[in-house]
Amino acid sequence: MKEKEMHCYHFAAEISAPIHVVFQCLNKDEHVLKWNTQIIRNIYEGSEEDLEAGSTFTTVQKIGGKVYELKGKYVEYDPPYFAVVETETKEGISKTEYRLEELDGETSFTVDVYLIPSSWIYKTTMKMMKWAVKRMYDEQFERFVDYIHTEM
Repeated sequence: MKEKEMHCYHFAAEISAPIHVVFQCLNKDEHVLKWNTQIIRNIYEGSEEDLEAGSTFTTVQKIGGKVYELKGKYVEYDPPYFAVVETETKEGISKTEYRLEELDGETSFTVDVYLIPSSWIYKTTMKMMKWAVKRMYDEQFERFVDYIHTEM
């Protein structure tokens, strides 16, 4: 973690599915749009099939009744083990790291979210609202785990 980054969220789960299945459900829109209630659609510069480090996209999300279009970038991409996605907003840069590890017939899944705030106001706001961020992300990633267990 870099000095200016604030660690905002952590999630970890052991999922009873092979790593390639977990990664597909995490990364492919045909699955993501079924478990993530915030994402309306992703628009890729190029094809979703050609993602690599440096690939950019626009994600259209509905959060708290408002629709946002956020520019995203795959900063690191090593399927099915690791991906780092950054989005930039007026609040700063949000960085989400996904790590998957093969275990005996299961997959260890870990997510960490960081924010590089654009100002002290957003840094203070994030510190005060960390509980709400945790609640929002927990709901989505619990849905992700449930989706894999029930749909796959």
